[in-house]
Amino acid sequence: MLEQLIHSFNGNCNPIRMYSGKELKKATNDYSWDRMTHEGWNFQLYKGVHDNHEILVKKFEGDLNSCMDPLELITNEAAIASNMSKQKNVLKLLGCCLETKLPTLVYEFPAKGILSHRIYRCSQLLPWQIKLKIAVEVADAVAYLHYGMCKRFIHRHIKTEHIFLDEDYVAKLSEFQTSVPIPCGETHVDAEVFGAPHHFAPELKICGHYNEKSDVYNFGIVLCEILTGKNIADLQAFQVLVNSKEWESILRKNLHDRSMGQVAECTKLALWCLESDPYDRPTMKEVSTRLRLIKSF
Repeated sequence: MLEQLIHSFNGNCNPIRMYSGKELKKATNDYSWDRMTHEGWNFQLYKGVHDNHEILVKKFEGDLNSCMDPLELITNEAAIASNMSKQKNVLKLLGCCLETKLPTLVYEFPAKGILSHRIYRCSQLLPWQIKLKIAVEVADAVAYLHYGMCKRFIHRHIKTEHIFLDEDYVAKLSEFQTSVPIPCGETHVDAEVFGAPHHFAPELKICGHYNEKSDVYNFGIVLCEILTGKNIADLQAFQVLVNSKEWESILRKNLHDRSMGQVAECTKLALWCLESDPYDRPTMKEVSTRLRLIKSF
């Protein structure tokens, strides 16, 4: 795995710690159910304690004979997360364990949990300024993925379930298993369409061409969910709602403060990101710049 990890970034790979299976079993109380913090599509997350520090242990499941090779997915995530470790808005990979059936990854522990839990389930609403800060930070992380690395990468699976929050509500992007690089000199990459259907950018349903604008579309959905505090499963209904008389009252109910000018501009930005034609969407650099301008209002 380590050889694959290093090769995938032309030999440029940040070092990570190797954990033993015994260490991680002890850290998670043998992967006790009460230590599980989240269950994803092919993994479980556990809160652990190692050397008096909290850690997040990502334990994978998967069939080695399936069409999506779990070893390849895990190696992909480890390589990208390792090489983005200096970006403060990416969940930091601390190390891995190769003694388990599938490699287990160990991350910094996000004390405030998963963004989706904070905006869908939590009884205490996040203040608008924190929500806006989170949006800026996620945009920065995605822009770095697109423009700040040795290759241009497409995340492919940006959603609120894959964004974590640390003790100070600093956003941390994660889940790079299915991320793909755009080949040098190309404008897109062909890949199997992956994720929930309502998160697919419209062009993916036609041709399966992923590029930076696919991620911009997904970010638009994240921004809508940050604005409303709701899981956006029906985008068309959301667009109708934005243009209805109910929209302002819904925002006031969910945002609980007086930053309606910023909210209005963020709503326009979200809809720009969700344009059906990818050429009409902004780049993530433009999104990040626009959010910072809105934040300065």
